[in-house]
Amino acid sequence: MKLTSTMTPNLKSIHNKLTNRLFYLLILIFFNIPAFTQNAKVVGYLPTYRFSYNASISYCKVTHLNICFANPDSQGNLIIDDFSSIIDRARRENPNILIFISVGGGVLSDTQKQNWSDLIDFYSNRVEFIKKIISFVKAHDLDGVDVDLEWDAVTSGYTNFVISLSNSLHTEGKLMSSALPGTYRYSEVNSDVLDANDFINIMAYDETGPWDPDNPGQHSSFEFAENSLNFWSNNGVPKEKLILGVPFYGYNFGENSVNSFSYADMVNIDTDYADLDNVGNAYYNGRPTIRRKVLLASSKAAGIMIWELAQDRFDEFSLLTTIHDEYTALGYTTTGLCGNPTFIFNKEISDIKVYPNPASTVIYIESDKEFDGQMNFYTLDGRLVKSILPENSLKIKVNISDLNPGIYILKVSSGNNLISRKLVIR
Repeated sequence: MKLTSTMTPNLKSIHNKLTNRLFYLLILIFFNIPAFTQNAKVVGYLPTYRFSYNASISYCKVTHLNICFANPDSQGNLIIDDFSSIIDRARRENPNILIFISVGGGVLSDTQKQNWSDLIDFYSNRVEFIKKIISFVKAHDLDGVDVDLEWDAVTSGYTNFVISLSNSLHTEGKLMSSALPGTYRYSEVNSDVLDANDFINIMAYDETGPWDPDNPGQHSSFEFAENSLNFWSNNGVPKEKLILGVPFYGYNFGENSVNSFSYADMVNIDTDYADLDNVGNAYYNGRPTIRRKVLLASSKAAGIMIWELAQDRFDEFSLLTTIHDEYTALGYTTTGLCGNPTFIFNKEISDIKVYPNPASTVIYIESDKEFDGQMNFYTLDGRLVKSILPENSLKIKVNISDLNPGIYILKVSSGNNLISRKLVIR
């Protein structure tokens, strides 16, 4: 008997929900994925030419935001459009978000390539350049740097540049990531470079494209995603550092040219296309493939990376929402506050000072008004490791000797405000 044929809409809904939950339980068991204990990274890139989409993006569904791309002038000064409004909105919507500046990019002018080579291939230039990057990060209150130098921009100084930049960032309590190809390892990427990164964004897309017009087909297949993760795992990168890249765009292979398009462009034509991977010679990733890739990342990686956020549909067909919902269904947590904006992040209302930082046994926390809320210490993957409720005071002393050395996020709630500070414990 087919029960669904006589079910009321409400009973059908309950039946579908139970069926889906049973399906996900079986998936968790089959892939040996721990339920309700894991945190997942969702890393989204936002390029300067998409800043106008700022108000549409659900930053609460993103754990890491890579603002891109900044590139140096001949003197090593990073040049990029003003992104203050991006930071303001992202942190208002998601106080837990970590914001990186991404440097380089896949398309550089000859002048930009020459600047990079001059600045990183020579020791004295490299030292001064890294100082300027650190100053840029601190001046904009960023959480880290993502290095996206590709192909002929990966010059002889790349190895020392990445390692030295990582050391300088970690000294300041900042983070480091790199974007690397799906199944190719530059000779300059040795084991020290891999170790220097806190995580690596694997570009598991562009297997074909405008540079290969006689090879029409899927540029970011599920199989390519599998091969990419296996490639870097076999190159010694642990699961905890691997972030699987997925595209929010595709390529249309025409008779005389190959043109890119966004996922939104395709769904704007017909919403049924949201669940396909190609229409004719137009190839992309629809929602079912994105779901499969999230499942793959759940078993073989630490998260999902998106190129890029503004190519999405900002409604019920959203790929970002698909990623968010799929991780939630699999029992993973992210640090966003979607649907539950309990706190508003606003430094101008209240501020705190945390010192010494770095510290080893004790820190002091000062405020411009008495504390009246909880203080929580989180690891970078969002795990709560210490919580205190201080007495009303403008200055408190906190014993941190029970915390292991590392980088933590201190979150202080007071009224409707939530203020975050990075803390380095040595």
